[in-house]
Amino acid sequence: MRQTALLLSAAALLGAATDRPQVSRAIEERTGHGLKPQSDPARAVPTILAESQTARLPVTASGARRGPASLPPGVTLDQPLSADDAVAVALWNNRALEATLAQLGLARADLVEAGLLRNPNLSLLFPVGPKPFELLAALPVEALWQRPRRVAAARLNLEAVAEGLVQHGLDLARDVRIAHADLVLAGERSTLGAGAAALRQKIAELTGRRVRAGDAGALDLTLARWEARAAEEQAARQVREAESAGQRLVFLLGLGAGARSITAAVDAIPPATPPAREDLVETALAARPDLRAAELAVQAAVRRAGWQRSRILALAPALSSKGVGDHGVRSGPGLSLDLPLFHRNQGAISRADAEVEQASLQYLAARDQVEMEVGLARVQLEQARESLERIRSEILPAAREAAGLAEKAYRAGQESYLYTLEASRRIQDALWQEAGAAVEVRRAAARLERGVGRKVWR
Repeated sequence: MRQTALLLSAAALLGAATDRPQVSRAIEERTGHGLKPQSDPARAVPTILAESQTARLPVTASGARRGPASLPPGVTLDQPLSADDAVAVALWNNRALEATLAQLGLARADLVEAGLLRNPNLSLLFPVGPKPFELLAALPVEALWQRPRRVAAARLNLEAVAEGLVQHGLDLARDVRIAHADLVLAGERSTLGAGAAALRQKIAELTGRRVRAGDAGALDLTLARWEARAAEEQAARQVREAESAGQRLVFLLGLGAGARSITAAVDAIPPATPPAREDLVETALAARPDLRAAELAVQAAVRRAGWQRSRILALAPALSSKGVGDHGVRSGPGLSLDLPLFHRNQGAISRADAEVEQASLQYLAARDQVEMEVGLARVQLEQARESLERIRSEILPAAREAAGLAEKAYRAGQESYLYTLEASRRIQDALWQEAGAAVEVRRAAARLERGVGRKVWR
């Protein structure tokens, strides 16, 4: 009962999204951000073609020159970009999403095509020699019982396409949140890597002094120098990784390859305890657009199967006019009928029935996929959160306590400064682990919200 109520409430709230504004509202209901309003395509296409012929800049495959990207209201790149603002920019500018949204026009054209009636057939024979004038006009009327089924199937297909586009928006939001978290991680580890490289360089220098003083061997110096070089290489790799992560995020945001670098703000970690798995699955079954699209695909396949069955009989009333000797032209009604002797559209009917079965199985598979994605994302979120809490409550405090004790021992003259640096290195390692665990939490949270089909934390 509760699941049925959720399904009905979701349907009443979101409605059937069959055009761009409705798709934008459906995406905004789930992510908090909508699409950029579309300009008039009739005016945009000639402008694009004119620019592509005169511009010296590279032109895209569609003939459109890459112009400066715009930003949604309230978003600026002059300060670090939060994950929510990154999602807003991506939904506003991402070209791949815009190309996918063009499917709405194709599905709407199919709906228009499905509503059209066949043109009347007119056969005219001219009087040549002894052959009299003859005219036969036939009006196909099978559309009277075929058209409603055909139109219903096309309308359901349009709704399914629109729901699929909403799902594309959710997929983009997830990808952007993960890319944003990757950029945060790369930035933090780049900073940590530079500090670790400087620390290991100090350790190598102190080890060299100990070797010269006779307190350490050549092997100790070799190992210290190797660790210093490895730390330098890792720091350089983290810098390159930060650049790559920034470029991936810029691409998803649709800002163009020449856009300036993006600085990612460090967002708060989601709350520790997500809702129960059963509640999340129940919400996902009501909210996931791709599941709704699969359901609409089943209904559309059923409608197409009914349409194929209605095509067995092709009937057309006819009007025959013919010259009859000295009596002039005589007219009378007639009937044109395709006799179903050799085939009754069995092939198309069998194919339509197979499409119904396929769509039904795909819907069941989609339900299983939703439950798997939600359950897996929730488990990953719990594991990542537990790991982060363990690092913050046990590993990092222990490393800081050890560093404090090493500092006291050094000041008391009980240990060398090298011992203090070694203890500080453990803090760097713990902070490295903390950054990785935090980004895993953010990744899992992004996957969970995409799996549920709407925001989990308000």
